[in-house]
Amino acid sequence: MVSINDESYKMLGAKMLLQRLQNLTEEIDGVYKAEDIESIHRMRVASRRIRSALRLFGKCFSKDAKDWEKQIRNITKALGAVRDLDVQMVFLKDFLDNLTETNYRPGIQRLLLRLRQRRESLQKNVIKTMERLKSSGLIGNMSDTLRQVLVSARLHHIDEHSPYVYQESYMAISLRLEEMLSYEIYLEYPERLEELHAMRIAAKRLRYTMEIFKPLYGNDLDDVLKTVKDIQTKLGDIHDYDVWINYLPLFLREEYVSTLEYFGHTKSFSRIKTGILHLNMECYRQREKLYKEFLDFWRNIQEQNLWNNLLERIDRSFSKT
Repeated sequence: MVSINDESYKMLGAKMLLQRLQNLTEEIDGVYKAEDIESIHRMRVASRRIRSALRLFGKCFSKDAKDWEKQIRNITKALGAVRDLDVQMVFLKDFLDNLTETNYRPGIQRLLLRLRQRRESLQKNVIKTMERLKSSGLIGNMSDTLRQVLVSARLHHIDEHSPYVYQESYMAISLRLEEMLSYEIYLEYPERLEELHAMRIAAKRLRYTMEIFKPLYGNDLDDVLKTVKDIQTKLGDIHDYDVWINYLPLFLREEYVSTLEYFGHTKSFSRIKTGILHLNMECYRQREKLYKEFLDFWRNIQEQNLWNNLLERIDRSFSKT
């Protein structure tokens, strides 16, 4: 049995972590300026990919990995709420652009205003998080440690294509696939929101894991990666509508109280309510449509026997080593 400190596995971990760290670092200035919402998105994704890699390779960097993971998790958390608001505001702007009934507009515009106000208040926390990141020395510490591993590996002619690396790859990918497929039994129950959301998260973890080990397989995983990404996206779109459906009644209650406190009566509230109820109805309708489309998509995947083919590919590569 090869030690968990197998140098080829450590080399691959350092290589993947360094790439993802660079992706995160490149977005710091953009997140500060808040001019492009995609900077927040890319940095959040980079932080998640780093955490995914640390779960796989942390045992190779046991002295530092726990501290790295804790600090990166704080970044993911700080950017999460901001990214969600950015996406919701884009959705509402598009909804307004395509809205022909003028009586629905006041409610949607009020909702958009509240989201903008919340987004502005959260930016202060984002800036503080970026400042803590810069002053923590995390980026320099991780970068130095990872580069030293790569330099040492090159000096000793370490090859990342070792039997142990393929073994770990097979175990990691198959476990993530099993996790995602464990939620398949809930697909016939559209009301099982938590399980569908958990399946999306499992698909994302499978995708990140496959991306980490992709260098071992060339282009052999490309079709599966695309499918897993589509699963994640489609379930994510469904989840976005679930969030709206759950939130809009709460928003109406909050606005009713605010209107009463500000004006002393709720005569103007009906103008807000009309648009929000219309939006809620559209969310239900779109959610049902997307869910049916996803079921058709999933059945097509099953007919292709894609998951067994994936396991055969990575098992075949492992057997060759």
